[in-house]
Amino acid sequence: MRGAVKVHHRSDSLTVYEAFSPDRVGLGAWRTMLEELWRYRELVRRLVIRGVAGQFRQSFLGYVWIALPPLAITVVFTLLRRAQVVNVPLEGYRMPYAVFALVGTTLWGLFAQVTTMATTSIANAGPLVTRIYFPREVVVLSSVGNALVNFGIRLVVVALTMLLIGFHPPLSALWALVWVVPLFAFALGLGFVFAPINTMMRDMSRILEFSFQFGMLLAPTVIATPQLVPGISRSQLALYWIHNLNPVSHFIQIIDRVIDGGPMVIDNGLAAATGIAFLVLGVGWRIFHVCEPLLAERL
Repeated sequence: MRGAVKVHHRSDSLTVYEAFSPDRVGLGAWRTMLEELWRYRELVRRLVIRGVAGQFRQSFLGYVWIALPPLAITVVFTLLRRAQVVNVPLEGYRMPYAVFALVGTTLWGLFAQVTTMATTSIANAGPLVTRIYFPREVVVLSSVGNALVNFGIRLVVVALTMLLIGFHPPLSALWALVWVVPLFAFALGLGFVFAPINTMMRDMSRILEFSFQFGMLLAPTVIATPQLVPGISRSQLALYWIHNLNPVSHFIQIIDRVIDGGPMVIDNGLAAATGIAFLVLGVGWRIFHVCEPLLAERL
């Protein structure tokens, strides 16, 4: 039956849920979505383990490939800055520039990887999606689970780099991890939106890869947000507004500030970015849930 998404066989009846039934588009869909995720939590765990194991299978360097991208970008920009090829001021921070760049690129890598993996997850799991019924959110969550494992490995690299450089953040820097949650929520919400689109237009994943490579400069990853002071140049003013209009920037800024030993001030920009992040997650998940019955037909 076209558009049918779930069939329960009972001794005396046959219950069919259609693609756009009230069970899927009504307010009661939230309960269905949460109950299904809880019911299939073991499948999510097993798929994450399988994905992590497969990531390093037949790989000589293994975990090095996970830590290499942010380290390479940090080394390149640190050398360019030291040689004064690029002018990257770091005002208001006591942390070395290498730590600043490594933290920024690691956080941006999490955002980019979660969004990209969530976007391509359904298309990559085509045979599984077309043959077996289960909530398609399972595929998305298992793929971003791999991104979280990669992020954990990169955090270890960040900590080791701080020790080698001799930078010792305060114990309160652990509160910075709290702000990884809305950053992850924002990326996952975008992935939920783009995943159905990617089943119809496979160029979406390439568009995202290009956008994230360029977009890294639109957040305070390797270039700090300029301070809004009298006499600021037009280029610095433009960069200031570009960074502040990017929700990801506010999460990177607060994490940098906390690691640097500064106060955890929740300003209007950070509050708005947090609200946007969870709103995108909620809306994106609902859009994905509504489109879920059509995903197999597009593969």
